[in-house]
Amino acid sequence: MLIGLDPARAQAMLDHLIAFLRATLNASRRDTQPLADEFTQAADYLALMAVRMGPRLAVRLDLPPALGALPVPPLLLQPLVENAIKHGLEPKVEGGRIEVAARRDARGLVLTVRDTGVGLGAASAATGTSFGLEQVRGRLATLHGERATLELGPAADAEGGTLVTLTLPLPPPLP
Repeated sequence: MLIGLDPARAQAMLDHLIAFLRATLNASRRDTQPLADEFTQAADYLALMAVRMGPRLAVRLDLPPALGALPVPPLLLQPLVENAIKHGLEPKVEGGRIEVAARRDARGLVLTVRDTGVGLGAASAATGTSFGLEQVRGRLATLHGERATLELGPAADAEGGTLVTLTLPLPPPLP
C-alpha cells in the first residue's frame, strides 16, 4: 500500500528491511560482532518501526565511538528493542521514545534499552512469552556465567516506562 501512496518512503522502508535482514543473517553466523554492528541493526529495525508508527516513535541511540569495536554476542540488542516496541510503546496511544545506550563502568560494558511506554505493570502477562528475554539470559549465562547480568525494571523517572540493563564483562586492556 505504501508503494502507491508514497514511493520514496516505501523505497526507504525496503532499504532498511534489506539491510536489517542481511545484517541479521550475517550476525547469526558469527560468535561475536562489533558493538557498532549491533547498534546498526537496532537502527535499521527502529527505522522500519518508525515507518509503521510514524511520529509515535522517537529514537535515541548513544554509542560512544570508543566502544564501537568491542566484540559482543550477535543479536543481543534486537530482542530487547523489539520487546520495548511491542510491550512498551505499541500499547501506548501517543507512543514514546526508545533509547539504546552503551557505556563502560567498573562492572564492564553496560548496555541499556529504555522505553517511555506503558511500563511493566500495564502489560498483561498474556501478551508475551518472555522468549526474547530468556534467550538473551540463556546466551549470557552460557558465554559468561554469573559475570554477565540482565536486569529488567521500571524506569526510575517521571517519564515512566521500562529499563533493561545488560552488563557484560570486558577483557582486561592490553599492556
